[in-house]
Amino acid sequence: MNLLQIKKLYSFIVPSKVRKVLGEFHLIDHIILKKRTLLYKKTILRLQNKNEWNVVFFAMDISFWKYDSLFRLMQNHPQFHPVIFLAPSLQLLPETKEKVVSTMRDAFISRGYEIINSISNFPPDIIFYTQPYRNSIQEHLTFYNFPNALPCYIPYAFWMSYYRWGYDMPLHNYAWMLFYPTIIHKQNAEKLAFNKGENISITGYPTADDFLEKKIITSPWHPDDKIKVIWAPHHSIFAKDLSDCASFLEYASFMQKIAKKYKESIQIAFKPHPLLKNKLYQHPNWGIEKTERYFDFWKEGNNTILSEGDYIDLFLSSDALIHDCGSFTIEYLYTKKAVMYNGNPRDSILCPFGKLATEAHYTNKEMGVEDFIKNVVIEKNDEKKNLREHFFEKYLLPPNNQTVSQNILNAILSGIKKT
Repeated sequence: MNLLQIKKLYSFIVPSKVRKVLGEFHLIDHIILKKRTLLYKKTILRLQNKNEWNVVFFAMDISFWKYDSLFRLMQNHPQFHPVIFLAPSLQLLPETKEKVVSTMRDAFISRGYEIINSISNFPPDIIFYTQPYRNSIQEHLTFYNFPNALPCYIPYAFWMSYYRWGYDMPLHNYAWMLFYPTIIHKQNAEKLAFNKGENISITGYPTADDFLEKKIITSPWHPDDKIKVIWAPHHSIFAKDLSDCASFLEYASFMQKIAKKYKESIQIAFKPHPLLKNKLYQHPNWGIEKTERYFDFWKEGNNTILSEGDYIDLFLSSDALIHDCGSFTIEYLYTKKAVMYNGNPRDSILCPFGKLATEAHYTNKEMGVEDFIKNVVIEKNDEKKNLREHFFEKYLLPPNNQTVSQNILNAILSGIKKT
């Protein structure tokens, strides 16, 4: 009986109310974890005698793709044969799914990456998952269905919060190897994960390689000398807990007014979370037509742009960021540029690392968005510049004096060499 059959049998026998009381992981998971360990040992023995390992990356959205440097490194290593399988999130509506797939395909082809259309024709030895959520990926692609492969996971976001779902989903516990950015994140997993974080390797965060190379491939901005500001709102507009609710609805009209008011001195890039448009389509006060008009405003303006794809070049070529996205709270600090968090209070759910990163931001507790743009960005009264630079030096540089991708590759090679 394979892992999926065990899990399904348990779900069939034990009522959902009982499973909820017991928690996400309990006796049945001890059994599965033990079986998982035996499976991985057999797989490793097999791979030790194989000249080339098939590596499949499940890509869900170009904005979630953090693996360019790692993918290129594998392409140039004789032991790895990396490919991409397009697996858009199940949460997407048909109206957006086709565009997401098309954008990913065009981006990966332009980078010279191999895309496969069927897993059956390319049996994976190693699988990289983009997200750990069960409701985001088709069931036949879950790790339960690949007993002869080693599932891996690199968090798609730089976690600042101390939520269990960030560390204790099935994939977190069953994966062969997790690649986490800092020792603080491993310590969080040791407290929150069912398996106490035993499968974690500390490697740094993958996009660090892209930021630290500091090579702008294509500037997405209008060709002028205006100051470049990004506004990046999160998608959680339906959150019940206001302490974790996105601020888009509060700032949507205001940011349009700011773009018009400062049109002679700044450009603003609207960088919505990939799921925001999907959520707005379903919002009772928005819907498809209003959402499309709003997005068109940013796409068609003389001092505005709409950025829905990759954001490395966008960040590197910008002057400042305004956002309420957890991961961007860390990622933008790689640029050392002025940044403001304009979301709702999150102090109660932040881990120590998240609190330190937030302290390097200007917040809406300290000043308004317009004050930030006028005084900090335009007039350059940037009192937190030294704080950001200190955070970068202490927490964001990859360990081992190597790139993050090299750390990940070395961890895989070392793990398979072990018997």
